[in-house]
Amino acid sequence: MSQRTLVCLTLWVLITGGMEGCTMMQSGSSTTLPSSAFFPIDAGELKPLQAIAYAQDTRMKNCHKGPACEEAYYTRGLVALFENRADAITVFQELHTAMPNSRYDAATTGWLNLLQDTAPSSIYSKALMVQLKQEVLHNLLERSDLTVGRSVKEHDRRVAELNR
Repeated sequence: MSQRTLVCLTLWVLITGGMEGCTMMQSGSSTTLPSSAFFPIDAGELKPLQAIAYAQDTRMKNCHKGPACEEAYYTRGLVALFENRADAITVFQELHTAMPNSRYDAATTGWLNLLQDTAPSSIYSKALMVQLKQEVLHNLLERSDLTVGRSVKEHDRRVAELNR
């Protein structure tokens, strides 16, 4: 066999082997973080969630540790479920790492496992996901309403004190 034939044959084996190796690799991995939302959301629900996200971002910047900080991170992670899956993973990981004994640690670990799960979903689990989405959304919007209500009451109390 000539040297040229040997080089061509070696090159052909390498190219073919490389292509087969690429086709045999599993698509996606547990370290690949999709940039889409974990839960899809309607446009009408987006604005209140953006307001909650902004409030939590502000709280996160001004806290170090403790219950208020834990709640800010956890709530921000929940909101991120509707924005960007990778952001939700990041926030939940930050909470788990920075405050491993937080009251939200078990829930945070559960969310991280769910967000990083690449197993195909059954019809049953899809129905549960729809229910979970509604529950999370309801709780977030309810928290937002309570926060707004507290702010209004606090404002009214201050106005009343100034009028005395």
